[in-house]
Amino acid sequence: MERAAIPPRLVAAAAFTLPAFSLALPSGYSWGALLLVIAGVMAWRAGLVLPRDASFWAFVTAVLAMALMRLVRVDVDWSGSIGSSDFDRTVKYLLALVAWIAVTRHAPPAQWLQHGCWTGAWLAGLTAAWQWHGLGWERAAGYTNAIQFGDIAVLLACWSALWWRHAATRIMRLWAAGSVAAGLYAAIASGTRGAWIVAPVLLLWIAWVRMRDGSPGGSARFRRRWRMIGMLATGLMFIAMALPVTRDSIGERVALAWQEWERFRTAGESDNSVGHRLAHWRLAWSMGLQRPWVGWSEAGYAAEKQRLVEAGAAPNVVLRFGHAHHEWLDLWAKAGLWGVATLALFYAVPLVICGQALRRLRSEPPGLARETAVTIAACGVVTVVGFIGFGMTQVLFAHNSGHMIYLFMNVLWLGVLRAHTPGTHHPHASAA
Repeated sequence: MERAAIPPRLVAAAAFTLPAFSLALPSGYSWGALLLVIAGVMAWRAGLVLPRDASFWAFVTAVLAMALMRLVRVDVDWSGSIGSSDFDRTVKYLLALVAWIAVTRHAPPAQWLQHGCWTGAWLAGLTAAWQWHGLGWERAAGYTNAIQFGDIAVLLACWSALWWRHAATRIMRLWAAGSVAAGLYAAIASGTRGAWIVAPVLLLWIAWVRMRDGSPGGSARFRRRWRMIGMLATGLMFIAMALPVTRDSIGERVALAWQEWERFRTAGESDNSVGHRLAHWRLAWSMGLQRPWVGWSEAGYAAEKQRLVEAGAAPNVVLRFGHAHHEWLDLWAKAGLWGVATLALFYAVPLVICGQALRRLRSEPPGLARETAVTIAACGVVTVVGFIGFGMTQVLFAHNSGHMIYLFMNVLWLGVLRAHTPGTHHPHASAA
């Protein structure tokens, strides 16, 4: 094999591996990320000339800004002893930029991403079934936490739903439909209420995108809408079939959430799932108001929480977790307006790039290339919106899976999108 042929093959393998094994193996998302980084190093050594377009540098800026903010205010305790593990997440962000170099030179094949998403959703569902029914676990958690497992499973289901239209045969359509159902099943089995709330929002947005997309002909629009109705019906049928098995579990968790909210509101009880989140949110908000510019830092946040608990000004439950169970409030307390602005940029850059692509593509003539670009851009939007929604009740960026999925899946979506966007210079595009 010629050396020049290795990086494109590594990128293609990563496009499949990263979503496919994200929940099915311990740190399964790391294997695809590693392949992208190796490809990026090889592209760099080959004498890569960096692109000049604004989207490339906007993503670089957002990633570097997030890495710097976390390094200074969140990941490293500069007032105490510093170890090499403190820089672990900073290194991941820098490696994501190396992967970004790889996909700007060798575009990930769209079909490999398509099959990777379908396979990943199926494997997530099988993993959930094995843990929930086979092992008798109360909540399926894969090889991470139940919350992260449920959140990522929802993303896999939504990505799979968007790729459904590209299934060329009846078998592939069944495979695609099953992947949506499997991903939703994994989210149900995880017992993650935040995922249950976000999933319908994402699926409705996907339906809206598909309703508006396609050729302007009346018959084509009619068929497109019925395909979408069929997709939604399949998902609803699956959920309906799953409910007899999970009715008690789902009903109990929904009722429990309401009871915990009432107990916090009336008696200030915080020693439960909902109550401790509300206690964390209230505390983080008040701490951020005290130091609104750069926050308390990670170490300062922990120390001030300890002081407030000892003084009787905060409940003991806030000491159980190192974050505020809310992405925005957590950074508000630890890094102030700097942290909030950086997080907004981190979300906004891929969201704006994909959103603008969707708008531009409306005027493009119908065809396979346009359909692929619309799907990719929509997957990028789903990724960002999903993370924003999940972050309202959990800090995904407090966990390795959150960083890796957001960083490297965005690298893949934006890399494929560059290859399918009219006028974008891509010297070695290999998208299918």
